[in-house]
Amino acid sequence: MTADQGKPQAIWLKSSVQQMLGKHLLTCHPQEACGILLGAAAAGGMLIDHYVPMSNVAPDPLHAFTPEPREWVHALYSQPRLIGLFHSHPHTEPWPSKADLAGLPALGPEFRAYLIGSPAAAGTGGLSLNAFLIESSSEPGNRSTRILTQAPLYVLLK
Repeated sequence: MTADQGKPQAIWLKSSVQQMLGKHLLTCHPQEACGILLGAAAAGGMLIDHYVPMSNVAPDPLHAFTPEPREWVHALYSQPRLIGLFHSHPHTEPWPSKADLAGLPALGPEFRAYLIGSPAAAGTGGLSLNAFLIESSSEPGNRSTRILTQAPLYVLLK
C-alpha cells in the first residue's frame, strides 16, 4: 500500500501482455499455465510490459504449476526487469489457492506482482484476470511472511 493514500498500488498491464497471457492460458488448457512478468515500478504502481511463458512440469499440471527449472533459472538471471509471476486456474476462479499462498515464501523480493487468470465465461474465449501485490508482513517474534493483497488492474490500450 502507498503510505500516503492507504490504497493498494495499481498494476498497469500493456494490452499486448494481456493478449499473451490469454493465449498462453488457452494454449495450455486444461493444464495450468505459468510464466514471469517483466516491468518496472511506475507512478502509482507497477507497469507490466512483457510476459515470458514457461513450461509447466508439475506432477499434476491440471491442478498445480511448477516452472521448468532451466527456464526458471534462465529467466531469473537474464531478465533484469523481473517484477512478478503469472499462473492460471483453468477450472476455478482466479483467486489465490492454499497452494498459491503456501508458495509465496519461496519467491524472492523482486517478485512484487502476482496475476492469476482463468478462462472467461464459456464460449467467449477470453481471460478473467485478478492482480495482487506481494507484500511482506511481520509476525510476532520478528518472523516475516509474504501475503497477497488484491490490487486494481488496468489494461493500457496502447
